[in-house]
Amino acid sequence: MNLKDFNGKRLKSARIFRAKTIEQLSKETKINKKDLKAFEENKYVPNIENTLKLSNILNFPKEYFYKNENINIVVEDSHFNPQSKLPRVEEISYREKIIIIHKIYSFMENYIKFPKENLPNRKVMSDININDIESLAYKTREFWDLNSTPIVNMVSLLESKGIIISGMNVDRKGATIFTQKQRISKESKYLISLGNDKKSASIRNYTLACELGYIISSELRIPSKQFSEDEYACAFLLPKESFLKDLTHPEDLDYYVELKKKWIVPISAMIFRAYNLEKINYKKYNYLMNEMDKKGWLIEEPLDKMKGSSPTYLKRAVELLIENKIMRVNSIVSSLEEFGINLYPEDLELLMGLKKGLLSQEVNKKSKVIKFDGKK
Repeated sequence: MNLKDFNGKRLKSARIFRAKTIEQLSKETKINKKDLKAFEENKYVPNIENTLKLSNILNFPKEYFYKNENINIVVEDSHFNPQSKLPRVEEISYREKIIIIHKIYSFMENYIKFPKENLPNRKVMSDININDIESLAYKTREFWDLNSTPIVNMVSLLESKGIIISGMNVDRKGATIFTQKQRISKESKYLISLGNDKKSASIRNYTLACELGYIISSELRIPSKQFSEDEYACAFLLPKESFLKDLTHPEDLDYYVELKKKWIVPISAMIFRAYNLEKINYKKYNYLMNEMDKKGWLIEEPLDKMKGSSPTYLKRAVELLIENKIMRVNSIVSSLEEFGINLYPEDLELLMGLKKGLLSQEVNKKSKVIKFDGKK
C-alpha cells in the first residue's frame, strides 16, 4: 500500500456513505476541515496516522482509500419522496449505498445471469394516449402478460422484470422508498430502495406500484406535473373491470377490510380508487377517510401486519454461488475486494439482504486468534 495512491474520491464516498458532513468528520477525527477538503480533492494525501483515524471513524478498511474505481456509475435520475423527514445528509448517504449495491450486482453478473430489464417503451405504448393513466396501467399489465387478478407480490414482479430492489432501509424509522436510474457504460438500470413500510405486504405493494408509475412515466418522458403516481398505482393494482366486480359495497368501510384480504392493497388506496371510478362521490370519499381517521386506521390499518416479501436478487445470488461451489462463504468478501468493493462484512450483509453474521462469522473464523497458555 503506497500512501501516494490515496484516492480522495473514495474518502468523500465513505463520508457520504456514513452520512457525515465535513464538519462532523473534522470534529470526530480532530483533523482540520481544510485538510479534509484537500484530501477529498486530491490536493494532498494524509499521512498514515490520519488515514487510520479516518478508517476507524468511518468504519471502512484502510485499503478502501487506496483503490481506484474500476466501475464508473452515472446517476441519471433520482426520485425521492418530498415528504421524507430524514436529514438531508442521510438521504444522500442512501444514494451512495445504492450505487455500491449496483457495483455488487455488476460483480455478481460475472457469475449469474439475472433477468434483463424489461420495461414498456414509447413504441409499445404507441397505440394509446399515454396521458390517460387508466390506459397506461392497463397496457403495462398487458405488456407483462398479467391478467386482471390481484398482484400479491410486487417485489417478486419487479425483480423478475430486471429492477433491483434493496431492503437496506426497512428498519430505519422515517425512511421512505426511493428510486434511482443509474448507468454503467451504455446500459441503464433502475434500482429501488424500500422505505420503513412496517414490512407490510399491502403498503409495500402500493409504494412499489407508485415507484413503478414514476419509472414508466420517466421512460415515456411524461412530465411529472401531468402524471399522478397514486392514480397509476391504484389503476395498476386494482384493474377497473375486476375490481368493480368486487366493489359491491363501496360505502361500507368494513367491507374494504374483506377486499384487502384479496387485493393486498391499503384500504385508503381502495377508497381512492372507488372515488376515481365514480362508485362514491367526493362527499362520501371524505366521510370514509374521516371514519378511518377516527378508527386510527390512517396510522395502522387492519391487516397491515400481513408481512410482505423481501428482495431476493442479491441474497439468492450469494446462495447460488455457494450452492454451485463457485465460491465459498469466506471467499465472497475477498472476491469483492479484488473487484474494488472494500467493505466490512456487516455492511455487505446489509446491502445484500443477507442474514446478519453470515459473512462476518466466516471472516472471524478465518482470523481466529488462539490463546497461548504455555501448556503442552
